[in-house]
Amino acid sequence: MGGKTFYRSKKRKFHGNRHSSSMQAACSVDVSSTQDKICSEKKLLNSQQHLNDLADLKKEQLLGFRIIDMEILVSVFTLLCCPVCFTDNLYLIEDSTLGLSSNFCLRGKNCSFTKGFASSKKQDKSNEINTRLVCALRVIGKGFSAGKKFCAALNFPSFLSKKAFRMQELKLLRAAVTVAENSVNKAAAVIKEIKKPGAVTKCGISIDGTWQRRRFSLINGVVSAISVTCDKVLDIEVMSQFCKHCHNKNLSSSCSSKHQCANHKGSSGNMEVVGAYRIFQRSESSRKLLYSEYYGDGDSKGYDAVKDIYGKDFVLKLVCIGHVQKRVGTRLRKLKTSNKALGGKGKLTDTFINKLQNYYGIAIRDNVDN
Repeated sequence: MGGKTFYRSKKRKFHGNRHSSSMQAACSVDVSSTQDKICSEKKLLNSQQHLNDLADLKKEQLLGFRIIDMEILVSVFTLLCCPVCFTDNLYLIEDSTLGLSSNFCLRGKNCSFTKGFASSKKQDKSNEINTRLVCALRVIGKGFSAGKKFCAALNFPSFLSKKAFRMQELKLLRAAVTVAENSVNKAAAVIKEIKKPGAVTKCGISIDGTWQRRRFSLINGVVSAISVTCDKVLDIEVMSQFCKHCHNKNLSSSCSSKHQCANHKGSSGNMEVVGAYRIFQRSESSRKLLYSEYYGDGDSKGYDAVKDIYGKDFVLKLVCIGHVQKRVGTRLRKLKTSNKALGGKGKLTDTFINKLQNYYGIAIRDNVDN
């Protein structure tokens, strides 16, 4: 039986839609061109918006101060075109300096074009860069001599004079005092909103003292009062036993009598007690608050000084759980040191002491209201 032969027809080629009218074709061409035009306009608008965004981004980035080599800056200005004679013969000169701020003048070689400008903005007749430098030095605990060495090492212009540096310090001091006073007043207002309204509000504070360095023999210290309700500072007392300005022999007697920095006499360890008493003493007049709860680190001297300041046993003492937990570990280590038989493997080791003091703290925290 012979096999059948199968034929497959060839694939037809597309020659366009031959059944549409010429009017429809013209309309379709107009619509497509209109759509292309709309798309083009959208692309242009999007690109313009993108350029505007980039311009805004560049404006945000070009803020603050930069350190630049003057030789590079002068060489860049020589490439610029003069707006008067349209030649590239501009040159930059420095007229004067005040600290790190410089007054420049841009001039043209072939014409009378001049343009003066300063390297730093002015705030209250002071250059911002000089104020920021003094603030940065004081934040890291440095002064005039350190700033002078810093500027010399980086090949900066001449540093501020001693008098100008002191004026900047006093300016920053006034600003810091104003900001601190506003902050503590806001904190007191928050406590009054949380507590029951009244002429005087009762609240609890945490008292702690710190010194210039980690020693109790230093002459400078500060005592702070932090609210337990809103975790904000309510008051501070800065204390010092010595002031170089007061002991200056060249200072006149009138200026020496007006200037009183040394506000503490006695041991450095007693600063916390005296500072806590002063903070409690002015709480009612300055903050309209009564500190009824004293949170301390276990030192009874500070509490003994303030417990009767508003009346007999008016202030309640509350001890930090973390300090109680820490004292347990400290006393166990002292016990192990005095009695060598308690130490060793399977006995009172340092790891076991850490576990005991941690469990002790957990037990107290879980039973605070018990």
